[in-house]
Amino acid sequence: MVRSTKQYIVLFIVLLLATIGINAWPASIHPDGTIGLLQIAASFVWLIFLIGSVMLVREEKTLLFVFYYLSFGFVAGTVVYLVTFFERYWLGELWFDLVSGIQYPFYFLFAVPLFGFNAWFDVLYGQFALFAGFAYIVLAIGVSVRSKKLEAKRLRY
Repeated sequence: MVRSTKQYIVLFIVLLLATIGINAWPASIHPDGTIGLLQIAASFVWLIFLIGSVMLVREEKTLLFVFYYLSFGFVAGTVVYLVTFFERYWLGELWFDLVSGIQYPFYFLFAVPLFGFNAWFDVLYGQFALFAGFAYIVLAIGVSVRSKKLEAKRLRY
């Protein structure tokens, strides 16, 4: 495993960009495109990396980084879902079109890395972003529980 927070962040960014690069095209054209084995494998690698981060990381800074990413992933998935939900009602309104632009970076940073799993769900991108957000919040809860256990170990008398 990596030895410092800086090394972890570099590995995190490299894996994130790799999974976005592999999953971006099918995620952009879904449901017209197909999700292949490469996208599924990339999503599995990303999910295993996140689960491994929850279970193996011991540094407090690194755990905090992972927790913030996962928590923000939940918020981002919810935002993308809400924007897509209200699109049918407010499409064409200038203020909504400006606000809805925020969903695209959120979608690409948080939902696209897990998009290979949509091969099984086969839902629209807003719903998938919500599913990804729930996966992130479950992992964030795992980080929270793990950090409490690590803290309790340090406080033994």
